Amino acid sequence: MDKKTYIQIFIVFVILIIITIVYLDYFRNINVKKLNQSENTNIEINKGSEDLITEMFYYSEDNKGNRYEIKSEYGVINPNKSNLILMEKVSAVIFMLKGEKVFISSNKAEYDDNNNDTTFSGSVKMIYSDHKINSEYMDLSFKDQTATLYDKVNYNSSLTKLSADKIFIDFVNKNTKIQMDDEKKNILVRSNLKNVSN
Repeated sequence: MDKKTYIQIFIVFVILIIITIVYLDYFRNINVKKLNQSENTNIEINKGSEDLITEMFYYSEDNKGNRYEIKSEYGVINPNKSNLILMEKVSAVIFMLKGEKVFISSNKAEYDDNNNDTTFSGSVKMIYSDHKINSEYMDLSFKDQTATLYDKVNYNSSLTKLSADKIFIDFVNKNTKIQMDDEKKNILVRSNLKNVSN
């Protein structure tokens, strides 16, 4: 073989070594990033992903003038359904027509960009007027102006504390429905007023 052939073989060999090093280093970094993720995360957001969006913010207003804002520290677009946004470290505010505000926070949320429906999960907190509700999950329909909080629901106001399995709230007509999954179980209610017996 002549000198030119040796040089070509050497160049191909160097290129293969570089490709192998980059390939191995890339996959080692991906595995380290996956190991650093929280093990109890239901929404899998790879913080090292190029698809990661930080400081997400969505705003919507209906034809009646009600506004809805939701933001998160980071999130990604669901690769299977592009209208679903998977968010983490979430806060949201609903601005009602009469100046009332509903504040919501949670560890995670799945926001539907088509209709603004949002499923909050993980340490959900909702503050609405004098009402404070904690739960593990909440389904919010901005269009219908309703919220359903469920799983380990604790309600607190200046008058009452209660524990239940589910609370349904209609923000338009101010109706609230409190229920247990098992009809044989009772809703636990305590008064916050002094000198009042339950």
